[in-house]
Amino acid sequence: MPAIAPETLYRRLQQHLDRMPVAFPPAPSGVEIRILKRLFTPEEAEIALELSAIPEPLATVHRRFGSRIPPEELRRKLEHMADKGIVLSFPAAGEMRFAKLIFAVGMYERQLKTLTPEFERDSRQYSDEAFGRAFHTGKTTQLRIVPVNKQIAAERSVTTYDRIRDYIEASPGPFGVLRCICRHGHDLLDEPCSQTKLRDNCLMIGPAARWAVESGTGQEVTREQMLDLLDQADRDGLVLQPENTKAPMFVCCCCGCCCGVLHSAKRLPQPADFFSSNFYAVADAEACESCGVCETRCQMEAIASPEGKAVVDRSRCIGCALCLTTCPSGALRLQSVDHPKEPPDDIKALYLKLFEDRFGRWGMAKLGARKLLGMKI
Repeated sequence: MPAIAPETLYRRLQQHLDRMPVAFPPAPSGVEIRILKRLFTPEEAEIALELSAIPEPLATVHRRFGSRIPPEELRRKLEHMADKGIVLSFPAAGEMRFAKLIFAVGMYERQLKTLTPEFERDSRQYSDEAFGRAFHTGKTTQLRIVPVNKQIAAERSVTTYDRIRDYIEASPGPFGVLRCICRHGHDLLDEPCSQTKLRDNCLMIGPAARWAVESGTGQEVTREQMLDLLDQADRDGLVLQPENTKAPMFVCCCCGCCCGVLHSAKRLPQPADFFSSNFYAVADAEACESCGVCETRCQMEAIASPEGKAVVDRSRCIGCALCLTTCPSGALRLQSVDHPKEPPDDIKALYLKLFEDRFGRWGMAKLGARKLLGMKI
């Protein structure tokens, strides 16, 4: 394959990834190029430049290379890149399909087995400089917030899509867990989580669980163990963030000190605007016993007691219900938003919505035309 000057090559790759449903924008310091150099060899970067956002069979990808590389050699290289967690591969219609990956949730999380302190520092810097703003758009989100406790879900008539325990109890499985990469990264930098001792509590369901086990990245667990981990998340004060679909393949159990999503959102003036949540907490001042537990439980710094009674800042509250489960007086309750959001049906519908949010309907039409012509997106 012909060589491209390294700086040009990695800048082209950054721009190619920036056309994904979640942007990969340039940062003032250029840290995004350093990240790409850590992830991709020059040859892998050239291959990634020919991949589309829409998964395609090998034959379609290979047509873009012509005689530059034999098909079987391209397959081996793509499979190796998929093992590294820098491209997507999955079986469909009896053959493997390949596509480029977004940075998060995507490439970053797949570096769990190879994460280094240097890569973690670069990722945090990139989030602070550019990626955090790209991730929090105020439109469709990759993740959503659901109430943490099953009793609350039953009592407050929470919609089916927000009853994560019911979903797991009804799921055929399989189930698996991964080590939380956010806490793992903090451990590497000697900044252990202040909220929980749990590490293996990134919950995987169905195809995601199969991938976790088969790749050696995670381990299989039973349904009962999954439900026990949800109970532990409640006890430790962790926010539940499943994939933003009706049939999520994963549920993150997140803390405000380590989670990149919560940490970056807390820096925004009205973080609640950047989450998909159908609820917010309301405090009854007369019932409040001024114990202060809800303040310590809230991961978004949404509760204060300026006059000794709990007050919820709705612009910061994301409706996770952590404050409710340990309130001794029952002074806190969940309130449904005026216009509840129904999540997309599945991962395909989610990414189509993310694309439409970024590029609009006319942009989507152009992307569709490119796909019909066999062109990369």
